[in-house]
Amino acid sequence: MKHTLLLVLAICTLVSGKAQPVVLTLTPNPVETNEAINMNDPLFELVGYATITNVSSDSIAVRWNRIMPTVPMGWEVLVCDNSSCYPPFVSSNVMPEFDLNVPIVLAPGATSNLDVHVRPNQFPGSATIDVALSLANDTTIISTGVYHFTASLASSVNANIRQQDIRLFPNPTAEYFQLSPGTGIGRVVVYNTLGRQLRSFDVYDGRRYSLAGLPDGMYLVSLFEPGAKSSFRTIRVIKRSFRP
Repeated sequence: MKHTLLLVLAICTLVSGKAQPVVLTLTPNPVETNEAINMNDPLFELVGYATITNVSSDSIAVRWNRIMPTVPMGWEVLVCDNSSCYPPFVSSNVMPEFDLNVPIVLAPGATSNLDVHVRPNQFPGSATIDVALSLANDTTIISTGVYHFTASLASSVNANIRQQDIRLFPNPTAEYFQLSPGTGIGRVVVYNTLGRQLRSFDVYDGRRYSLAGLPDGMYLVSLFEPGAKSSFRTIRVIKRSFRP
């Protein structure tokens, strides 16, 4: 009798501890952002780009909660989703104390950006910022986005690049984009919003970087210095077929 009771309790424990079905994904995760500070731009910021997707068969309302164990002195951190870019003092999109209740509503298969912006205010350093995700009507965390940031002091080469006005144009574009000349960029890599690399180009003045064959939508264009393994800047570009 005792053994039977123990077996029943074990089965109940296994059933109650069964993993809940996945309803939400965040990509990429973790997000790595490493850039040199532009000392000539007091509004310079680093941005960690990520996308959340409702992978369930039901519409859901998502709450995010920003968690910062510690960040360097002088840093400001804010979160942007498909509703707004919230000021640094807002740590969640559902905060009753601020009369704030703006969960991210996603239909099945729908996506939203969930980007973290860091304004280092010219202070170098590094930090890890977590963004916990839950359903708006439930405090159970279903996913956590991890955003790693490193803001370094610019080398002489980096400073020379950032002193120039790097422009990507046209944006939006139908087929291709170009970069302003003379910026010292060695390589351009195009990613989709899920972090998958789609195109890679060597850079020379006057070159057109083709997006032909890609569906309309938003893409991330990362800029690399010659020989560098990590990008120093990422720009969003919209591909849109222009119709009369």
